[in-house]
Amino acid sequence: MRGLNRLFSRRSAAVACAGAILALGVMVSGPAQAQGLDKARQVVETVAEVGISEVVGAELPQAEKIDRFRDLFTTYFDVPSIGRFVLGHNWRVASPEQQERFLKLFQEANVFTWARRFGDYDGQDLVIGQATRDGESGAFVDSRVEQAGGQQPIHVRWRLRERGDTYKVVDLIVEGVSMAITYRQEYNSVIQQAGGDISVLNDRLASQLERLKAEQGL
Repeated sequence: MRGLNRLFSRRSAAVACAGAILALGVMVSGPAQAQGLDKARQVVETVAEVGISEVVGAELPQAEKIDRFRDLFTTYFDVPSIGRFVLGHNWRVASPEQQERFLKLFQEANVFTWARRFGDYDGQDLVIGQATRDGESGAFVDSRVEQAGGQQPIHVRWRLRERGDTYKVVDLIVEGVSMAITYRQEYNSVIQQAGGDISVLNDRLASQLERLKAEQGL
């Protein structure tokens, strides 16, 4: 699906970062935060730490790494909220069956797209900086990916929302490019070209997922 593939090629920096962001060594900088913001920052730290210790750095078959990554992704990312956002107004006109299928395909397409990039990790560090408020129930956590060879760092802003007594990630903004908004634009374009038929998007996501699985021998 050409539109979906462009998500990770908008900028070369975004490609490298999005592929390895959950598999980076963690460094923390900056002063202590207020309690609520500290929780948001801790979520980002945990995502990166678990990503490298239990997924990318683990000596496991790719299929098992993918299962672990799926658990990580669904635990710390608010996949249903992200899915509803990226579908936009189309969510309201979709049938319950179409909504359910979309959320499942959206989740799995992300899991297998990111899994394909586990090998991109090359010793980069994720330096976690300040957390700031985003409205009454949200937070931004700024970070940067320090690269080898004197290359410019890649700036990543994590957007999180309070969910119960913790936070969950709802967007990654890589070098100023919002992944959620990019998905939303791409998906809306596909649906518009299909005359408003959401099932066309679902079918294309299903095809993309099968290709991703085949590429990884699964």
